[in-house]
Amino acid sequence: MERKGVTNRVGSAVRGKDFFGRERFVDLVWQKILHGNILLAAPRRFGKTSVLYSLIDKPRYDSKVIHADLEAVTEPAQMILQIIEEIAKDETFENSVGKLGFLKTSWNFFRDNFQEVEFFKAKVKLRDEIRTDWQNRGKEVFQKVAEIDSSVIFILDEFPMMLDAMLKNDRKEEAKSLLRWFRSIRQSPELQDKLRFVIAGSIGIDRVLNDLEEIPAINDFEKLKLEPFSQKTANAFLTELCASHDVTLTEEVHTKTLELIGTPIPYFIQIIFSEIQKAYFQDEEEITIELVERIYKNKVLGVDCKTYFEYYYARLRDYYQPNEEKAAKSILREIAIAVGLSQQNCFQIYQKAIGKKAEPQRFSGLMTELENDFYITFDSEKQVYEFGSKLLRDWWLRHYGMMID
Repeated sequence: MERKGVTNRVGSAVRGKDFFGRERFVDLVWQKILHGNILLAAPRRFGKTSVLYSLIDKPRYDSKVIHADLEAVTEPAQMILQIIEEIAKDETFENSVGKLGFLKTSWNFFRDNFQEVEFFKAKVKLRDEIRTDWQNRGKEVFQKVAEIDSSVIFILDEFPMMLDAMLKNDRKEEAKSLLRWFRSIRQSPELQDKLRFVIAGSIGIDRVLNDLEEIPAINDFEKLKLEPFSQKTANAFLTELCASHDVTLTEEVHTKTLELIGTPIPYFIQIIFSEIQKAYFQDEEEITIELVERIYKNKVLGVDCKTYFEYYYARLRDYYQPNEEKAAKSILREIAIAVGLSQQNCFQIYQKAIGKKAEPQRFSGLMTELENDFYITFDSEKQVYEFGSKLLRDWWLRHYGMMID
């Protein structure tokens, strides 16, 4: 049976009627696309993928939207292959891109339902062919795309993650070449009026570009940051969830629920609501302030929900250098314990973790990265770093507050 209203989909991207509270942000993205390329910056679980789905599902200005997920891509030829595969799903491009000489044999494999093994073989063969001259092959594809009457918007999801993977796979020079080539595509007079690019990622691109020494590589992109919900939108979202799932909250309990999680991140609202709903229907308990506080402490911050938040701890290992991972975890623990720490105190923790190689410039870069990833914020009035989310601070204290260096 289809549920009316907004379905509470914890952890998964939403589409259609379940898309809530980001409509004005999507309007802003479409306004900016008219004039240039967009860098969509969003920490993980802020709703980035849902925003991208909205762009894909409801194109504007008679444009075509091509979405390529680059999370598993580790080389330029793979990226171009992924883009070709997505282009082939739209028959509009059959008489342009589909007629390219190097694609004539492979095009039908992307369009028709072949056996998985045969499809995989065709992709490997085409990737190997593209690999020998990926710059020219990729340019040919974009040139042919630009031949159709519509403007075309390419959404390159997890673009920063692709670059990071290339760095980790000793492909630094190839990543630099890719960034320079991609810039030349965007600045090509024959393409720039027909093609637009939206690059998005759940890891900050600034650090990756700095490691590649290619900071200017995307300075033609306008950065749009996906922020937490406003308090007004958070209230409306929780009200809509309650109405859609037949859960009744008093005004006092509603207020307390949002107070407990602090910064109104949609994902966190979904988690606590899910736990409230379980108690409401399974245990048939009246939802009181005391019950919501107990659910928050024992469920949301407890082992039952640990997997929802473990990513925030694990990503420090996955995307930070080992010595900076250690420093970041120490800084975050001390900020969580002290509620807020000055820049000088944070640098002292950094020095202790890094040792004699500690440099103010690298420290500044690390703190910027932690801000970009929404671990921390800087309070300019108090001149201290604080956790960006009350819930995440509470969770950090609950699971990692007693760790010893």
